[in-house]
Amino acid sequence: MKITRVETDLFRLPLPRPVPMPGSQDPRPVSHVEVVVVRLLTDTPQVGIGFADSFGGGAAVRAVIDTQLSAVAVGEDPLHTEWLWARMRAELEGTGFGGPAARACAAVDLAAWDVKGKALGSVPVYQLLGGYRTRMKAVTVGVATPAVGLKQAVRDCKVALDQGSAGIQIDVGTQDPDLDYDRLRQLRDEIPDGAWFEVNAGGRYDFATAVWLGTVGAEELGVDGFGDPLRADDVNLRRLTDRLNVGVSVGGFLDRVEDFTRVIDAGGIESVRIDPIRLGGLTPARKVALAAELKQVAIYPVRVAEVGTHLGAGCVYGRMCEHTDWFAGLFAGGPQFANGQLCVSDAPGLGLSLKDDANQWRIG
Repeated sequence: MKITRVETDLFRLPLPRPVPMPGSQDPRPVSHVEVVVVRLLTDTPQVGIGFADSFGGGAAVRAVIDTQLSAVAVGEDPLHTEWLWARMRAELEGTGFGGPAARACAAVDLAAWDVKGKALGSVPVYQLLGGYRTRMKAVTVGVATPAVGLKQAVRDCKVALDQGSAGIQIDVGTQDPDLDYDRLRQLRDEIPDGAWFEVNAGGRYDFATAVWLGTVGAEELGVDGFGDPLRADDVNLRRLTDRLNVGVSVGGFLDRVEDFTRVIDAGGIESVRIDPIRLGGLTPARKVALAAELKQVAIYPVRVAEVGTHLGAGCVYGRMCEHTDWFAGLFAGGPQFANGQLCVSDAPGLGLSLKDDANQWRIG
């Protein structure tokens, strides 16, 4: 089996509600997400579909695929995902791996896994990754950010819970931690008891603020989890986790496998937050998942449930996955809620296809 052509499209989707830019000390809102969709055509009827999302960098991601990675992929066997990923990584070493380059690599890598599942007897990707489970706890994200008014946040949180989500993630990390706390308190009063209730600082807090919010959040508000409280390059998370009585999960902004292994080896965290698209695809993401398993650390795929459910379902400690509705207007298929959990797609490959009306979002 050989890849004969790589095709790309660029889409610009309106977000259901504004979300803050990740990692920024001034979390300004954005209203659209750009998605580069890749199709790997082969010398068989099988076609692989992959994608990468970006806030404003879609054209750059697409350019890397069209000008560099296409030439690498054509002629290769898409079943050899490890070899193909290594070749793409080597091709990008001259410009550095990360940012648009990593997202471009992810889009092609996901398409390779997709066609691999379709070619090997119509197998879902999660089974290729290990097939440990078929469902997991879903935590809805992007519905309670500082860019959304309190009334809308409450309404959208309740809708997500009614649809089957197990819990809600509340974005914090504004320039005024007191306002963060007050907003959390008001949302806590509205979220039904029993629902998972966690906060995510997006790497925006300093150490003292993270200690304060993590402490009062656990003691006064019953916060169940604290995501990315400090900057991604913080080298001493233990000084924070040792002082908190709430599970800390980190890694949502890490884009190298070796950075994850450093964090895992340091200990003290409850789970690692893996963004397969930021990291460069499922191929490196599964390495992080296996490294975490060796240390009995859970994995927590972030944002893109269309991919994250396959990663989580394929691993021993993949019990939770973030869920967002950002891509509902673009893709058919994907994970579905059932009995309060998110079920991974059992369709071949990633189980995704473009919707019939997706062309309305196409910009190139």
